[in-house]
Amino acid sequence: MRLSLKATQTGVDGAALSVVIDEQGNNYLFEPLNLTLLAKEKIHLELLRELRQLVANPLTFDTKMKVYYYHGIEKCGTEYGLLLDYDEGLWTGWPEKGRAVTPPAEIAALAEGLLGILVAAGEEQLPFTGFHPGDLVPLGSGRWGILDPRVQRLLAPYRGGGEQRDFYTAPEVIDGGQWTEAAYLYTLGLTLYRLGTGKFPFPLEKRQVTLTAMLREEAPDPRYDQPQIGAELAAIMKKLLKKNPQQRPDARSCAATLAQAVNKGTLEATPDEAALFQTEAEAVKAKATRKRQWYWRWQWYRWPLVILVVLLGSFLLLSRGGYEEQITSSTPPLEVVALFYDGLARLDSLQLEEPLGKGVGKEFTNMVSVLHVTYKVRQAYELMEIPFFQLEDLSIDAAADFNPEVPMYTASYRLQLLEGDQYVKQERRDRLVLEKQKKKWRITRLDSAVLTEERVPAPTNDEAGTILSD
Repeated sequence: MRLSLKATQTGVDGAALSVVIDEQGNNYLFEPLNLTLLAKEKIHLELLRELRQLVANPLTFDTKMKVYYYHGIEKCGTEYGLLLDYDEGLWTGWPEKGRAVTPPAEIAALAEGLLGILVAAGEEQLPFTGFHPGDLVPLGSGRWGILDPRVQRLLAPYRGGGEQRDFYTAPEVIDGGQWTEAAYLYTLGLTLYRLGTGKFPFPLEKRQVTLTAMLREEAPDPRYDQPQIGAELAAIMKKLLKKNPQQRPDARSCAATLAQAVNKGTLEATPDEAALFQTEAEAVKAKATRKRQWYWRWQWYRWPLVILVVLLGSFLLLSRGGYEEQITSSTPPLEVVALFYDGLARLDSLQLEEPLGKGVGKEFTNMVSVLHVTYKVRQAYELMEIPFFQLEDLSIDAAADFNPEVPMYTASYRLQLLEGDQYVKQERRDRLVLEKQKKKWRITRLDSAVLTEERVPAPTNDEAGTILSD
């Protein structure tokens, strides 16, 4: 077949589509292969052979959505491409292919069409792996068309930017699981999110970072990237993007929920809803970024941290002689107890250990040794400015049955410890018993109890001054 070029259009995503004419004057649509391979490479020939096999066996979808099948691979001028019957809707809508943000009403129409494919398939395995925005073309008036996904999937690795198609996969499939309806629904959620907000819900930095985020994190609310999306449409997208496949709806119930939202006219946000999410977006995204950064920093320095803890323990044993003891034979027991808590507050393991009898308070000595190193490492890696460890509201009281020969005290206080991007807050109460050892008062028994514990978000570095002033 000899083809001549008549016109070419380019979508927002950079994909080209041409109108070509044959010797008899028949018009066709021509999608250039646009491969990064050289025509002489062996893999190029193998790819063309596999493409011809796919094209010769078109899909048979019983669905309302228009599916565009290719009729063959032809050459126009010096370029190979995929040939389609001329379709006015496809030609007219092509310039909008891959546009930055799609209105909520059109997103709902797209979701309805793709859900129809899953409902029609029923228990049968679909002959392609997941939905992808690059396969979809808006045809106007809320209608959408889908290019043969098998062909697009096959070509993706050999086209510029095609490697990102692998990210349109469900977490369980990334983890080695099978393609199920739930997995297809997750890729539907990714597709709707990308077209509805103009962004991918997870960071597109390095492949490892992206896939790890998909395995570890829940997708964010799409309204933080596009506040105009209504609450019910956002809820549908969030359910489709649940990390746990058992928490995703089935295709039929999702289609029913979507139809209700369309009938109620709640696809778009009210002005107040949009303003709220627009205001909160920056803080929510910053928090997610901090959590992700902390995770990767921890991956980098967790083993060095273990080594540092071991080295620190050795160092403390070797450097013990350099510590100037503060307890003398005339130091009263209450000051001995106060010295212990001062060492705890300052994460000074040497001062903490001096008031303790042999084998007493190992929970505290081990905790302080590890926390001291953790603090130094996090400070170096994260330039941390917010408080890492705080001891507050310390109260030391003599026990009701106080005996000067065997003094007993009760200490109550609050501990605040930074873990990741959260503070662990504990209300604690200790019971301390002292006895004289070598004419000096030492803590010979230490019973500690956690009365309450809660976790609260830690402030950013910018808020450090407020925390310190408190």
